[in-house]
Amino acid sequence: MRVKHGARRGYPTIRAALEEAARSVVETRILLEPGTYDEQLIVRGNVSLIARAPGTVTIRSAAGQVLDSEGTVRLSGLRFEADAGEAIICRGGSLVADEIDVETRGHITLWAAPGTRVEAGGSTFRGGRVLFAGAGGTVESCELFDCPDNAIAVIEGGRLDVRDCRVERPRHSAVRVEAGSSVTIVGGRFASCHDTMVAVIGAAARADINGTIIDDTGTAIGFAEGATGSVRNVTVRQARHGFSSRSGANPTVSDCEFLDCVETGINISERGAGTFGDCVIRDAGAIGVFIKGDGAGVGHWGVVDISRCTIEGSSVGIAVEGAEGRFRDCRLHRLSFAGVRLLAASSATFDELTVTDTPVGLDARGTPAGIFSRARLSECRPLAVSAVDEARLRISESVVTDSGGGAGVQGSASLVVKSSELRDLESFGMITMATGTLVLEGSRLLSPGAIGVIGLHDAFIDVRDTTVKDAADIGFRLLDKCSGQIAGCTVTAAEGIAVAKNDYVRVVELSSSLRTITTSAASSRDEIVAQVTNIYNTPMFFKEFSGQIAMGNESVEQIQERGEGDGR
Repeated sequence: MRVKHGARRGYPTIRAALEEAARSVVETRILLEPGTYDEQLIVRGNVSLIARAPGTVTIRSAAGQVLDSEGTVRLSGLRFEADAGEAIICRGGSLVADEIDVETRGHITLWAAPGTRVEAGGSTFRGGRVLFAGAGGTVESCELFDCPDNAIAVIEGGRLDVRDCRVERPRHSAVRVEAGSSVTIVGGRFASCHDTMVAVIGAAARADINGTIIDDTGTAIGFAEGATGSVRNVTVRQARHGFSSRSGANPTVSDCEFLDCVETGINISERGAGTFGDCVIRDAGAIGVFIKGDGAGVGHWGVVDISRCTIEGSSVGIAVEGAEGRFRDCRLHRLSFAGVRLLAASSATFDELTVTDTPVGLDARGTPAGIFSRARLSECRPLAVSAVDEARLRISESVVTDSGGGAGVQGSASLVVKSSELRDLESFGMITMATGTLVLEGSRLLSPGAIGVIGLHDAFIDVRDTTVKDAADIGFRLLDKCSGQIAGCTVTAAEGIAVAKNDYVRVVELSSSLRTITTSAASSRDEIVAQVTNIYNTPMFFKEFSGQIAMGNESVEQIQERGEGDGR
């Protein structure tokens, strides 16, 4: 069939041709000549609407929807304009849209109703969203611009593949997936959104994303409310938060890059979880990985598991507050303030952690518990390890090197160090003060600065089978009412003192050619001790991000805006 305005042969309107096609039992091809057709179309049956010259045919309606289809329908090379309603509705059956251009004034550009299948390829959608409600299909090599809502929404159990699409300036999300629905996103580029670019929300909601580039957004990818899925080979640039998992979500993320994020690269909150591997986070404004829980029933909703990740140039590499995390082979470089911060009632394990060129390597305060094995901390100035308040840290088979001070314990915190080595330090090896506890076993302190181990105030130390070599002044300095024991240890140096202690510390089987001094009046006002511990006692404040994050803070306040795009 052929449609042309004022034609002597063929049909003068598309509607007339469609009425004839509805009576046919075979496929009907309707060729449209160039022009603008002001019509509302109802398409039924097996029908193809094809522009004879792609891009020269415009179908528009100022009163309501432009096209309502049911059957087996194909649209090719057409332009649709809807001023007051939806542009295209697939009400039943299937619809194929090839190289169409659709524009609405804030309404739906393409609506796939429950039970239908829609395939859109090489098409452009402007000013409205593409909606798959209980439908299936694909959107491939399409462009979607300036949607005042979500550019693509998959709801009510819909299933959609989005491939190699370009989405720009959606108000809320480029793609939103709701409970019971799923989407696969492959390739493509999404840019310029102030909300969550890809939002996956609700029980049984799933998104699998591979090879997509996301620029300039609020949260690049957000999973929430029990959603699951996978994210691979995705590059995020200049997002406020690169990735978010919250409220029971549990995605898997691998081989991704989060670059120049304004606040966080990976942000886990409100009992979110997830598995992350082989990711790079570079130059996040505040925190590379931030995990925040409520501290109640830590781990009952799932653990955050992060492995083989690199974090560079952020202010803080990894911060865990009131939550649980597992970290393996993570590399933290060139951070402004701290490599790892454990806060509140956190529980975290680290295996093969590397921290370099960072003011404080490990910082724990509040009531967290941290276990570090095979860690390597270097170029940490002023301090490699800090445990404050009631923090509990265990470090084994680890190395601290080329740093200001080695490790410090304050408040009623405890630090257990086994089978480790601290070497080439500028100020001191280890210090414990207030009512802190230091247990050091089977370790070596090589060139630890002025003093190998310092105990002050009412602290407790238990040092066993440990070597202190080449301390500049004193191997062990125990003052005030510090108590405990030094057992089976070795102190070697060209000169100086092996042990200078009070009456409360017992020395058993010490091996050293240097002398041991016991002074009942020994005090932390000792000039040498005051000099070498000043580096640990000096307050260190971090700059402001959304709120202040400081070494002395017991809580990190990380602001994350809530909006319609991620269902918040």
